[in-house]
Amino acid sequence: MIKINCETSKGGAVEFGKDAWASYAVATAGDLPPAELFYANVSLLGGKSVQMFVNRETGLLVVDIINKGGKSGTEIVRTHIDARERKTA
Repeated sequence: MIKINCETSKGGAVEFGKDAWASYAVATAGDLPPAELFYANVSLLGGKSVQMFVNRETGLLVVDIINKGGKSGTEIVRTHIDARERKTA
């Protein structure tokens, strides 16, 4: 089952069953230029979850393991992927 929770001209959010979701948005913060952000989450059988965040403008990629209950977790990856390597059509 895929459920569309939000759909806009700048992105949207979907659920893939009850254990996974993803969202994409163009967000602004203060005077900074709008950033293109992608989030994804999948729940694991033991109650933990894996979350991923990508900022397309800066190339920042972060992956976290979130503990059962969602109150804490461990960042396992934080890296900047060189945005200049992206190929444009």
